[in-house]
Amino acid sequence: MELELELEEGRVSGIANLTLTPDVAAMLGSALGTILGEGAIVVTARDNYPPSRMLKRAFSAGLMSAGVTVIDFHAATTPELVFAIKRLGAKAGIQFTVSPLERNGVTIKMFDAQGIPYSRERVEDVAERAKAGRVVRSLPTSIGWVTYAEYIHDIYMAAAVNYVDVHTIAARGFRVVCDANFGSASEILPDLLAEAGVEGVLLNAHRPPLRGLASHMPSPRSLSTVREMVRASGAVLGAALCADATRVLLFDESGQPLLSEEVLSVLLLGVPAGTRLVVSEAMMSVVDKIAEKVGAKLMRVRGSMYDLARAARRTGSHIVASCGNEVAFMDFSASPDGVLTLLKVIELMAKRGEPLSGLRDELPELQLVRTSVRLDGADYLRVLSELKLRKGADAVVTLAGLRVKLGAHWVDVEAWPHGIEITAEATDGADEAVRELAESIRGIAREVKGA
Repeated sequence: MELELELEEGRVSGIANLTLTPDVAAMLGSALGTILGEGAIVVTARDNYPPSRMLKRAFSAGLMSAGVTVIDFHAATTPELVFAIKRLGAKAGIQFTVSPLERNGVTIKMFDAQGIPYSRERVEDVAERAKAGRVVRSLPTSIGWVTYAEYIHDIYMAAAVNYVDVHTIAARGFRVVCDANFGSASEILPDLLAEAGVEGVLLNAHRPPLRGLASHMPSPRSLSTVREMVRASGAVLGAALCADATRVLLFDESGQPLLSEEVLSVLLLGVPAGTRLVVSEAMMSVVDKIAEKVGAKLMRVRGSMYDLARAARRTGSHIVASCGNEVAFMDFSASPDGVLTLLKVIELMAKRGEPLSGLRDELPELQLVRTSVRLDGADYLRVLSELKLRKGADAVVTLAGLRVKLGAHWVDVEAWPHGIEITAEATDGADEAVRELAESIRGIAREVKGA
C-alpha cells in the first residue's frame, strides 16, 4: 500500500479521502494493533469534523482486526483522551482532529501509555508496517471489542473542578466569553463553567456548519468576535480554543490578546517557589524574568511538545508550556489543556481579586516590534501553510498562526481580519527580522492570490 502522509512526532496527517482514506486508516490501525499486541486496550476520540469520525471508525476496525479492544469516547477533546489513558489502563490513545493549516486535512495524534506523544521513530514504524502490510490479524474468536464510554466527560469535569478552588471562583460571579471553534470542548464547557460558578457566553459551541470548512484554529473573524463580545458583555476575559482544545488564546477584559509568554507568566504568579517548568526555547525572555521573581526553576528545551513532555517527565517538572498557546499541568495530565488553562487563570484572578489586565501589569515590561501585512484577498491559511512549508522546523504552529525563527529571532505571525500581524521581542536585530519576514509574507500572498 502506497502512503503519501505527513509524519511528525506524535502524529500522522493527510487529506481526507485523498491521501488519508478509510482504507489507509484501517491499515494504520492494524499496524498499530499488531505492535501493541492482541488483548491491548486503546482509547480513541475525535473532534466534530465529519472526516475525523469516518477515519476514526476505519482506524478502530483495523485495531479490532488485530485483537485490540477499543474504548471509544466519541467526540472528546485531546486533554480528555490523554487524561483517561493511564486511568483506564490503555496502552495507547488515538485522537482524530482537523489539521492546523491544511483545509480538508485530518491529523491522527498518537499517545503512549503515559500520555506522551509518540516519537517520530514510533510513528514511522507504524506507517512503514502499514505500507508493507506487515500486520497480524486475529482469529475470528479473538477480534477486539468496541466499548463506548461517553462518561469520560463526567470523569474529566469532576477532576478539573477538583483541580481548582471552585468556591473562591464562584464567589466572584465571573462572566467569560469562550469560542469552542466547533470542537468537542462544547461537550464540556457549559457544565464545567457552571460547576465553577462562572457565567459562560459560548460561541461556535456546536457542530461545524453543514458542508462548511473546518479549521484547527479559530478564523480571524471568530477571534475578532471574541474581542468584541468581551467588551460588549462586560466579561472578565475571553478565550478562543483550537478544535481539539489543546491550545487557548486568552483576551483580557478590554479584549486585548495575551501572548503565550504572558499567559504562562500570569500563571506563574500563583505558583509556589521551587515549581519546576519546561518551556520552548522559542518563548520570549519575560518567562525567565518572572520565573526568577517567583523562585520557579525554568528549563528551556528545543523541539516539539514531545520533546518538552519527555524533558518534564525526566526532571519531574510541574508545568510544560510552548510558544504555541499550549500549557500542560503535568500532575493533572501530560496533554496541553486549553480548558484547564482557562480555569487556572480564572482561579488566579479570583484569588488575587484583580482583573487579567492587572495581573498582566505585574509582569516585567515586554518591549515588542510590530508590523502588519495586508493579504488583499489571499487565503490566510494558504499563506500560513506555504510559510510553514518553506520554514520547516523553524516554524511552530500557534493558535492564530505561526512562530517563525529568523536567525536568532523568533517572530509571531498571526492572522487577524485586517491581515497578518507580525510581532517579535525588541532585541538587537529584531527590526530587520520583522521587515524581512513581512516582505516574504507579501511575496507569498501575491503568489497565493495569483494561483
